[in-house]
Amino acid sequence: MRLVSEYLGGYREISRAEISGLLKSYGGSIERETDNLLFFSTDDPAAITSRIAFSKRIGRIIEDSESMEVELKKRYAIREKRGTGRESLIDATAKRVKGKVDLNGPDIIYYIYNDDEQLITELIYERKMSELLDPRYKTKPMNHPSSITPILARGMINISGLKKREKFIDPFAGTGTYLIEGYRMGIEGYGIDRSWKMVEGGNSNLRHFNFPETIKQGDFSELVNVEGITAIVTDPPYGRGTKIFSQSRDSLYSSFFSLISGIRGNKVFCVPSIELLELAREYLDVKLAGTVRVHSSLTRYIVSLS
Repeated sequence: MRLVSEYLGGYREISRAEISGLLKSYGGSIERETDNLLFFSTDDPAAITSRIAFSKRIGRIIEDSESMEVELKKRYAIREKRGTGRESLIDATAKRVKGKVDLNGPDIIYYIYNDDEQLITELIYERKMSELLDPRYKTKPMNHPSSITPILARGMINISGLKKREKFIDPFAGTGTYLIEGYRMGIEGYGIDRSWKMVEGGNSNLRHFNFPETIKQGDFSELVNVEGITAIVTDPPYGRGTKIFSQSRDSLYSSFFSLISGIRGNKVFCVPSIELLELAREYLDVKLAGTVRVHSSLTRYIVSLS
């Protein structure tokens, strides 16, 4: 099936990397892209849309010769994203559709991209935070100001190309957000954290979501002892004053990069500066999958080896 994804504003690189990772999981390929759209094909679109976090919309491309007949008991609506100076294509498109209109609660939405490129799609996904973000996060027992957001954690897992029932590890597990988002997608997550407080808090969050308590206390180097791991997905400590086992932050990152350079499997992680991105490149063949500005003094650089 030929599909088109509309990039989420400000996250083009992450949006593209996420779809690329999911296509590795479920099969398919990227065909081409424009400034705002990514064209790809897959035989399992439902698997993509059930996991996606950084696409604004995804639609099935309707070919010029294709019939647009709506089933008898279903209703449709037409929406359009129109470029400056473009005449609307809604009326012309409506003439192609055989069926009844329902603008308030349609079963099918035809979405038109009307700019330099004119494209009619059948909408199969539209990003809604109320559906994407699990409401249980509002009442989870353990929080921390440096915790990764659930949406970014989900996107990074997708970038890694993990499939359902595969296993990954977060060696800086903290409050367990990566593990929670992994389990929500049917992927097993295991965590390690140096702090007993974070281990207990992270496991309490997993209990809150009715997921297994899989965070263990220990040094990140113990990840080599966990069997059956397909990927590493994590957000190492980023504060300049961060110390683990008396290591400075830069020493910690060097040790981490050196360790995972000898481990097979996909790797997706954050670094908080260009300097640490360059340090990662001394050990690993990483590529930048995108950036997320957290606040005025912190930008997370998402890198992958997937």
